[in-house]
Parts: sequence; structure tokens; C-alpha cells
Amino acid sequence: MDEAAQIKNSDIAEELALPPVKIHCSVLAEDAIKAAISDIKSKA
Repeated sequence: MDEAAQIKNSDIAEELALPPVKIHCSVLAEDAIKAAISDIKSKA
């Protein structure tokens, strides 16, 4: 889980080869990952 917490939107965009107009998708993905980690930790 610590590794997932280190994922940045730029990593996602690069891995998915997102064009510049779709960079906001990688920002949303990073936010979703961080929210999921927070949710899991709060339930532990």
C-alpha cells in the first residue's frame, strides 16, 4: 500500500501515454488512489 501511495499523476499519464488534453484524467486517478488508501486505513 505504501507503494501505491507514492504513485503520482505524472506516472499514470506516462504509463498510459495520455495526450496533454487528457492529463486531468491522471489527476483524478491519483486522487482516487489516495482516497481509497485513506478509506482503507480509516477502517483498519
